[in-house]
Amino acid sequence: MTTTKTHDGAHIQPAAASSAAVEETPWYDLIDDPEPPEDGMQQEDTILGVMSVLKTRYENVPGALWFSQSNLIYDSDIPGSVVAPDGCIVLGLTTDARVIKRIRRSYRIDEWGPSPAFVLEVASESTAARDLAEKREIYAQMGAQEYWRLDKTGEYYGEPVVGERLVDGEYVRFELHTEPNGDIWARSEALGLDFYYHAERDPLDAFSLRDSATGEWLNTLSEEIVVRQAAEARAQEAEARAQEAEARNQELQAELDRLRRQSEPPER
Repeated sequence: MTTTKTHDGAHIQPAAASSAAVEETPWYDLIDDPEPPEDGMQQEDTILGVMSVLKTRYENVPGALWFSQSNLIYDSDIPGSVVAPDGCIVLGLTTDARVIKRIRRSYRIDEWGPSPAFVLEVASESTAARDLAEKREIYAQMGAQEYWRLDKTGEYYGEPVVGERLVDGEYVRFELHTEPNGDIWARSEALGLDFYYHAERDPLDAFSLRDSATGEWLNTLSEEIVVRQAAEARAQEAEARAQEAEARNQELQAELDRLRRQSEPPER
């Protein structure tokens, strides 16, 4: 059986007319070399940092599916209709995201319904050209609502942060805002978040996300764990103090009862 080369340089078996009746091909049969690109470290910190923030925000949101560097199949009936974004969020699902992740290795738009609300690509020397051209066209074709590109040095995309929304089948850029200190940010309408590039930070920690409505900076997964552990510790301390106060109140009440009994006149 012949195979067809995918947009990601992988090979996929020809799809049957009805995707629902065919078991999905394992990911390791789709690609020639499962290893990441040689310059994958150029992307790693940004992908992990940004997507851990989004994981923290969306992992337990009903109807939301979060994934990173996994296959996104946009037409099961056309061989090669697969792409692997660095990050993706789907909103408005009627099926529990945990069910999808349990029974599928990839997200199939024609099987589960909504196109992505958000797709992300992070720059590296070997991937930037395709991110700016071929992948941009693919995401527009599949109806991805927003396409975001992050480049911690600005060397490969020509700018550190770009967000685009889909309008009549074409991507239109969101407005970029530049702060006096050189920080650059743009607002995601789909997520209600501001993607922020900090010009004066170490490039490995150049991006952060802010809640557009509240202005609060979002924690990464590791930061959120620390925050939750601290909150839990404070709650446990408060509970311990409450128990101590209750025990002390009981002691005082017992002492008052004893003194009251002593002050009462003896019965005749």
